[in-house]
Amino acid sequence: MATVKITNLHKSYGSVEVLKGINLFIEDGGFLVLVGPSGCGKSTLLNTIAGLEEITSGEIEIGENSVAGLHPSKRNIAMVFQSYALYPNMTVSQNISFGMEMKGVKKPEREQAVNKVAETLQISELLNRKPGQLSGGQRQRVAMGRAIVREPEVFLFDEPLSNLDAKLRIDMRTEIKRLHKRLGSTIIYVTHDQIEAMTLATKIAVLKDGCIQQFDTPYEIYNNPNNMFVANFMGAPAMNLIEGRIAKNKKNIEFEMKNSKGETICLPIHGINDIEQYIDKTVICGIRPESINDLDPSLNKNSVEREVVVDVVEPAGSDTFAVVELGEKQIVARLNGNSKVLGGEKVKLTFDLSQTVFFDSETEDRIR
Repeated sequence: MATVKITNLHKSYGSVEVLKGINLFIEDGGFLVLVGPSGCGKSTLLNTIAGLEEITSGEIEIGENSVAGLHPSKRNIAMVFQSYALYPNMTVSQNISFGMEMKGVKKPEREQAVNKVAETLQISELLNRKPGQLSGGQRQRVAMGRAIVREPEVFLFDEPLSNLDAKLRIDMRTEIKRLHKRLGSTIIYVTHDQIEAMTLATKIAVLKDGCIQQFDTPYEIYNNPNNMFVANFMGAPAMNLIEGRIAKNKKNIEFEMKNSKGETICLPIHGINDIEQYIDKTVICGIRPESINDLDPSLNKNSVEREVVVDVVEPAGSDTFAVVELGEKQIVARLNGNSKVLGGEKVKLTFDLSQTVFFDSETEDRIR
């Protein structure tokens, strides 16, 4: 396997700049997920690494070698597409071995490689079938087998699970993660699904408008977002973003907001070095739904209890999501699945303040 290094990469189509100075480094055996909304440039970035798109400027290195301007066949990469791209008139075995056959690999060697890959992917019983006889998940396994048999330095996945139903997507996520662990391969994976990104990646790059908003581990992306875009994009449900004012009461610094009745609600702030610069200014407080819950506040010294009005309750099995009023907007709280809260009633909920983050309301950047 190999490292991948991308330095100051730009890609333009005429006067339209799609990638604006991308810098990334993927360690040998790493699993990088490129995530972002439609049109952010993630698929274009993947295609430049594959050699399917020419770059305007910058550098792409795989291992120790620059691949800028190199034909895709010379880059020692393998790509798995959203559409599977299987030959319908060939059997599964022939689809997997086709690339080896084109390179002149002898039949016994091809058969041995195909059998090994089929065993790894648990598709040995499908080798004599044609793609039309397979389910979506089986076709995706065949597409992965065709990539694996080449033993490339880097695997590229372009939204490979987006055509599958929800349950099969979860099963295939597990398969891909298991495969990565078994092969120790370097993988670059494009998706618009933040759950896929969080569960699969060793590193995530969040893109917006051709720029990287944050490049970090899933834990850091989720818990320590650089800006409001990352905070709002990563997570389902998304992070709650509440507008309010920073105030200093005696020795304490607090985040103040008003509810629809004009009553002031305050949350104490600790451990944010630059927050004093925002006293008497408007900021945005970010707090994840799971940090607003119905747990006993005495279990966590960083927790406070506040009364809120419940608007809508959404049971979801192991969790109950409650839409409640806090400040002048509605937010989502993640409660116990057995919670008995009802719409329209006042309840006391616990806020874990160790998990709150704050953003500048003008720049939308994180206040550290």
